[in-house]
Amino acid sequence: MIAASRKSVETSVVIPAYNEAESIGACVDALLAGSVIPLEIIVADGGSNDATRDVARAHGATVVDNLGRTAASGRNVGWRASRGSAVAFVDADCTAVPGWLEALERRLEDETIDGIAGRISPREPRNECEAYWNHLAWEVLMHFGDEPSEIRGRELAHSVVTASCCYRRSALERLGGFDEWFGNNAEDVDLTWRALDAGCRLVYEPAAQVWANGVTDVTGVRRKAFRNGVSSSKLQKRYGTLVNHDWAIYRMLLDNLRGRSACEHPALERNELVWHLLGKYWGSLRHGVINV
Repeated sequence: MIAASRKSVETSVVIPAYNEAESIGACVDALLAGSVIPLEIIVADGGSNDATRDVARAHGATVVDNLGRTAASGRNVGWRASRGSAVAFVDADCTAVPGWLEALERRLEDETIDGIAGRISPREPRNECEAYWNHLAWEVLMHFGDEPSEIRGRELAHSVVTASCCYRRSALERLGGFDEWFGNNAEDVDLTWRALDAGCRLVYEPAAQVWANGVTDVTGVRRKAFRNGVSSSKLQKRYGTLVNHDWAIYRMLLDNLRGRSACEHPALERNELVWHLLGKYWGSLRHGVINV
């Protein structure tokens, strides 16, 4: 009798979650319905007070406690509890296409590759808030091309976003995982830049695609914009100079106030710009930089 050969790469999938009972089941189901099945699916729960934990277990995931309650700590708890030689990450409100994990593992057959950024595609927007945010997040701030490519420099638009990505365990161990100082703010961008600084080879693979939801109300736009502003201050503290200014944001806001904005949703744009600036200012005060 010939024993079945083991795969050269076995991948665990980690999903940080907090009050995601409505979406976590579909997220796990999509992974289990893929052309390649994960070695395990680990949901790192940050103290949910809904049925997230029960739903995740019922659909086949293992649940671990994320006592730090942030995305960075959840991903660290998850990958450190995992058994795979590679660890893929996806967000709880995303669903992977059937070939997602297969595409990631196929790239990891090249032993020189340490990490892979996948493609994030927005679902059909449910309202104008989601349409606005999807365009901003996945077309303006981030760029997902149709061809595989190398990730070479510190560019926000080409970072390894943890809504769809994979790292070798050896790379995560060498880098120490995610820096929990970033919390929910740019922890994936920081890991990308540290990986590049450490000589890791990172690539983009468009076939590793997930579908993502966006925010659907003005409060969500404000919250996301504020967090992005805080993220920019944290990244400046870690990688930049004491003083940074982005006059383009002020020009866009001035055009908006004058009624000259080219945006299809000027009220949403105004909210996003104002709250992004507020996040930059708050982040500046909190982290000792001047980010305006």
